[in-house]
Amino acid sequence: MAAPRYRIFFDTSVYLAALLSPRGASGQLVQLAEAGAVTMLVSERVVVESDQVLRRKFPDLIEESRLLWKGLAPEIAPAPTAAQLVPFRERLAPGDASILCSAHLAKVSLFTTWNTRDFMKPDVESLVSFPIVVPERALRNFRAWIQPFLE
Repeated sequence: MAAPRYRIFFDTSVYLAALLSPRGASGQLVQLAEAGAVTMLVSERVVVESDQVLRRKFPDLIEESRLLWKGLAPEIAPAPTAAQLVPFRERLAPGDASILCSAHLAKVSLFTTWNTRDFMKPDVESLVSFPIVVPERALRNFRAWIQPFLE
């Protein structure tokens, strides 16, 4: 039986961690996306934020990042409307609100981030119906999800 697609939304922090440390948990998630084992989702905001951080902190990685984006060809989650953003903006900074709302609109399997301080507060997690996890946990969740399809 063929497995349905497992849809993982990558926050900016996870994408950048994968770029900086390809052998870490974030890098392993990117490898799963490259192999077609998972569907990688991001929002336009994630792409813009990634580029801004790279320009500021790691300008020598901009070209590598562009090649990685091109190779990954992630699915771009829908941009939220002002009305859709309201409950998210009540609990998160504007950029984070936009990112999490985009993931919510895309109906992802999970959202992965290294920003545990902002995204993993109980009042934030209650906004969505999917887990918000760090990359290592995302890998464990994916493995647990796929196991029945491998048997």
